[in-house]
Order: sequence, then C-alpha cells, then structure tokens
Amino acid sequence: MGKFKIRANGATALSSFILGSMLSTSMAFAQENTVEDTGFTLEEITVTARKMEEKLLNAPVAVTAISGMALEERDMTDISAVADIAPNVNFSFGGTSSGSGSAAVVYIRGVGQNDFTPVTDPGVGIYVDGVYMARTVGSVLDIVDLASIEIVRGPQGTLFGRNTIGGAISLTTRDPGDEFSGRMRATGGEDNRVELFGSFDVPMSDSFRASFTGLYKSRDGYVERVQTGEMLGDDDVLGGRAKFVWDASEDLTIKLSVDASRERTGSAPEVSTSIGPDFQPSGAPTFVGFYNLNIFGNGPADCAGGGSLSDPTCANNQYALSPYETAETGPSHNDIDQWGLSLTADWSATDSFSVKTITAYRELDAFFSRSSDGTPFMIFQTTDDYTAEQFTQEIQFNGTSLDDRLNWVAGAFYMKETASDIGLIEAIIAPAFPRYIGAKTDNKNFAVFAEATYDLSDRLHATGGLRYTDETKKFDPVAHIIGRDDPYVPAGEDALDFSEVTWRGTLAYDVSDEVSTYFNVSKGFKSGGFDQRLTQPVTRVGDDQLPTFAPEKVTAYEFGLKAELPDQGLRLALAAFYSDYTNIQVSANPPGQINTVTVNAAEGSIKGIEAEFTWVPTPELFIQGALGYQDAKYTTLDANKGIPLTLDDELIRTPEFSWNLGASYRVDLGENGSLTPRVDWVYKSEIQFEPVNNPLVASDAYHNINMALAYADQDEKWRLTFGVNNLTNETYMIAGDSNATIGYALSVFSRPRNWYVSAEFAF
Repeated sequence: MGKFKIRANGATALSSFILGSMLSTSMAFAQENTVEDTGFTLEEITVTARKMEEKLLNAPVAVTAISGMALEERDMTDISAVADIAPNVNFSFGGTSSGSGSAAVVYIRGVGQNDFTPVTDPGVGIYVDGVYMARTVGSVLDIVDLASIEIVRGPQGTLFGRNTIGGAISLTTRDPGDEFSGRMRATGGEDNRVELFGSFDVPMSDSFRASFTGLYKSRDGYVERVQTGEMLGDDDVLGGRAKFVWDASEDLTIKLSVDASRERTGSAPEVSTSIGPDFQPSGAPTFVGFYNLNIFGNGPADCAGGGSLSDPTCANNQYALSPYETAETGPSHNDIDQWGLSLTADWSATDSFSVKTITAYRELDAFFSRSSDGTPFMIFQTTDDYTAEQFTQEIQFNGTSLDDRLNWVAGAFYMKETASDIGLIEAIIAPAFPRYIGAKTDNKNFAVFAEATYDLSDRLHATGGLRYTDETKKFDPVAHIIGRDDPYVPAGEDALDFSEVTWRGTLAYDVSDEVSTYFNVSKGFKSGGFDQRLTQPVTRVGDDQLPTFAPEKVTAYEFGLKAELPDQGLRLALAAFYSDYTNIQVSANPPGQINTVTVNAAEGSIKGIEAEFTWVPTPELFIQGALGYQDAKYTTLDANKGIPLTLDDELIRTPEFSWNLGASYRVDLGENGSLTPRVDWVYKSEIQFEPVNNPLVASDAYHNINMALAYADQDEKWRLTFGVNNLTNETYMIAGDSNATIGYALSVFSRPRNWYVSAEFAF
C-alpha cells in the first residue's frame, strides 16, 4: 500500500509478494532503506494509510511501513513477522482451540480477537491490495512477492472496512514492470527446509503487462509425536499468482489479480504443559479425571499423583513431556485451499478528482483437527470442516480543491459473506459424545465513509472523518449428538442487525519541513454476533433464544511526533496513546463447561508509548529499532457473564514491554561485489494467552536473536545469504490454550535454533 523507492546498484528491485498461505506511532515509520553504489541511504517514503498518497512524515496517523526487501533480508517468511518490527503488535496463530497453524491471531495495542470461528470477527483487519480478509483461518500469509506492508495502529473506523477496531495490516502486491525481467530464489536449511520461488514480469504491449509468481515451501516439523514418530510444525505450501495491468488510457488503469494456494500440514505444534488435575476445586471431574476413574483402576487414587506417574495406563503429567515432544496420538490435519480474484480500476477524471473501484471474490476450504488431551489415549479431540466465501465491492472518490487547501476521500463499501464451521467433537464421556457442533453464517456489511483534511495555514492542518456501518449477521446452529434422532438445538436461521457511526478528528502541525506533530481522537467498533459452540439444549420459542454478544467499542486518543533529518541520516517517530475500551468481547471457557463462549465481560483502559527510528550514520552502516510500552488493564467486570475474570488478570497477547534492534554493515569489495552482515534482536516481556490468566500457558519474557551474512555481486544480480534464526536457542512460548473442564494446558513454543542458505538471481 505504500510507495517505495528502492535501488540496488541499478538492478531490478528484488521485492515482491505472493499470497502464500492463500496463494501466500503509535508512531511508527518505515523500516526502509536503499543501497546505492556507495552504501545505505534514506529516501522519502510515501504511504496511503489514509487512502491518498502522502509523505510518511506528514501522515498524521500511527503507521509503520515496511518494504518487501526489508522483510526478506531478515528471512521473515510470513506476515506474523511484523510483530518483530512494529511495537505493541502481537501476531501469532492458532486461536482458541483451533489446532490450525494458519489461523491468524493479531492484537495491536491490546485489541484483537483470539477465536477463529466465523461468528467472531478479527479485531485487526488484514487487507491485500485493499481487499478485506474476513476470516482469520488462512490469514497467516507468506511473504515472497511483496511491495510493502503498512501497519496502522488504533481504531480505523473511518476509511477501512469491517471491524478494524484495533488497527489494520495492509499488504500491497508488486505491479509487473515495463520490461521482461524476473527473479528466482532457492532456500535450503535445517529440518529439510526447501523453498523455491520465481516471479517473472512479461510486458505484452506498451499498455499491457503481466507478472506470474510461484512458490513452494516444505520443511519438517520440530515437535515429535513420540508415540507415532510424526512431526508437528511442518510446512507444505504450493501457491501462485498472476497479475495483469492494463493502461487503458492516460487516465485509466485496470488491474486484475488471480491467486490460489494449497497447504497440507499437520496440526499446530502444541505440547502439554499440564494434564489434569483429576478434579476441579468444585469437585466436578475433568474429562481426564473421568478417564482415570472409569477406564482404569478402582478409584482416582490409582492414577492421581504419587506412584501413578510411572503407570503408563494413567493420564497425568507423565505425558507432559517437553517443549518439543508430545504424547498425543489423535488426528492431526491442517489442510487449506484458497483462491481469489480482484479487479481494481483507477480513473483520474481530472487533475483534482479521481475514482477507484475494488471488486473481489474469495473462497476458502479448510479441514483441521487436533488432539486436545495431550495423551496417548482418546480423551478429547476435535475436527473442523470450515468453508467461507466472500464478495466485496468498494468505491473511492478522491478530490482536491482548486487552491489545494482541501483534500478529501469518500466512498462506499459492501461485503457479503457465507461461511460454515462444522466441528466434530470426540470424547471419552458417553453417550454425550461424539457430537457435531458449529454453525452456518450469512453476513452482510454496508458502509459509507468520508474524510477531509483542510489546511488552516501552511503548517496547521485539520482532519475530520465519518463512517456509517450497517451490518446483518444470520446464524443457523448445528448441534447434534451422533446416534440421536434430533438435534438438541433445533436448526433454523436467526439474525442480528448492527449499525454504528464511527469517526476521527485530527489536528496536525508542521513544526518545520523536517518535524511534524499531530493529535487525533478516533472511535472504532467491532460488531457482535452469536455464540457458535452450543453444548446445552436450547428451546427456540420466539426471538433472542440463542446466546449472543454485543459490539465492542474503543475511543482512542493519540499524540505523535515525527522527524526526518536527512543531513543526519535519521528518521524518528514517537507517540503516546490512551484507549477507552468498552464492552470487551472475551472468548473463554466458563467453569464446568468444555466450550469457549464469547461474552461482553469487561471494560478496560490501555495507555502506552512507542518509539521507532532509522539511522544511517555512515553509508556503510544501517541501524533501526523500535520500543513499545503498554499499560493495559480491566477497569470494570461483569460478574453475570460467567467468566471468572478478576481485575488482576492481564489482557491477553499484550506484553508490557517490547523492543527490537537491527543493524546491517555493508563491506564494499569493489569489483568482487559486497558483503553485508546483519543482526536482529527482539525482546518481549511476559505474555498471557488465556483471559483468565493461567501461568501454565503464559510466556515468560524472552530475547530472540537472528543473524545473517549476505554476499552480492557487483551488479546485484546474484545474492547468496547464510543465516541463523534463534541464534541463542531460546525456548519461548508463542501461543497457548487451556481448558480446566477437559483438563489440559497446551502451548506452542518457538522453533529451536536453525540455519538456512538462500541463493537469489535477478535478471
């Protein structure tokens, strides 16, 4: 979405993006640099976070812009890597009880969503070429042919589409060039890692050009199923994209993009950090306790504690093995097929008025499963059959007044989505299991929006924006115990309607040509919905019989300062923010229930500061870094919602401190090319993964260091890179899920230290 100028000794730019998993400041500023014959330099960066092109320095929004090359230099292979660059961003995978390694879970400034079902919407919107990705499943996109990523913090309820209450991650694919060219890359490494990538630009006439991109990724897993020898955490992705650009006239450009991908892996590399306890404090047995009491032995003492840890027929912590071993033997699948197309038309009607339309259609077909108990026994396991189709249409009008003092954008957005998530739950307790549980959904969203910036003087600028959203969600439950004639929740479609006005107001002041400040206030909302996992009978007589949850809202206040000092080779961005967070949608397990529910359980406040910088002290040295601090807490709780939150519980996926620091040093070898070592260091403080905080699925503070050494020939056509990720072999948690009723705590840990070698050729 941003416009970048990247030069590498005159060679073709080596940065682009493929939808790998699907085909695929706050203050911030861009992690961007250029490499000239003489070394590193800073260049002006243009972003479109407000749906119009403007210098990053003068954009009064919290946005981080990252080029594709900056990500590739660090071996960042999917978009979750943005959490290691931008402050106060947490991006991992899984979602509550999904078991899929491709279900995106994104939090920005403490706001997001940790459930994957189609009845809950992401709190951070992911966009590809302006197209909203409605479902989190399949949204951990691979990076290989990317022009740029923009990470916009805080509510984006004015110009962006659905439910961007926490922020937006906007990806822009690279347009084909005017000359025949290409780039190929092969990567090999530890765990039998193999990645093959190719992208080719093919001009077909003076006005029509195309690009074709393909990607293959394969890597062994790093968590062993000790009972079967299988490995979890593997990669197996095949994807491709074709993009066509037609300059129909000097004023009209039409772009068509078609993509597809296929992913076939095992379930997420979860391991047990605790199995049991056999009984909850209330005395109600867990599923694990039921197994131990009824399947083996004459009572709970036979398999609970003490010497039972040496009895292989007992389900307990003897099977909580290590961060890289699991005793589970149940189903393990993560099969995802996606395809989509988008058609974009840009028409410059006059020098001061333009129109843009984006029409898109996407399909997703996923099948994933997990063994939730972490033991060799069949105590509890789930399988999801998940499909989704979406159609979106957006039209944007951009204009400038004759005196250039007023810039505005207005438009409309429409989305229709149908989705189905039918889960099969198998458990040791009979006759309540096995059962099907899930839903079919039909969602519609319509919005109109407008935002305008007026120059009160040469240095003082005021912005105001509004968006009206109207949304309808239809829900048809599936709740059926296998072997019984009738569903325990009768099928039939219910509907909810939501409408909301969101807004933004900004005052920006240019202190000088090199320093700008801004203050903005914005409001965002995320619509409500139905609870999908219905485990108890529901008598459907009249309206409002099915459990629902209401929209959540955020009002955010932010002050920012940006500076760009080319003489000193420095770019800096600072911000302080405060968010008033109401009607928080909490997805958690009520005591005594196996199912995750979403309820409006709390209100909260989030305040923090962020800083980012890029510094080029000499043409040979490039340094960049970021710091984030968040003070996030619940201020009011609703005890009637059945979730035992306390004011001492921390918001999930919201570390108090995070920082990163990276440096590259270019050694000019003259006619022999150049050598560039690079090091990146990331730190995050403690992270909670369960709303009702559970230390068994909480990450301790950790450091992660990656290093790489790259050689490029004099013309920058060949590039060879050797790198090591997780250099110090740190073991840290990246996702977690627990359920006291079933009796498990499962976590996903980082991949151990691993090396890779990558060879690239551009022509």
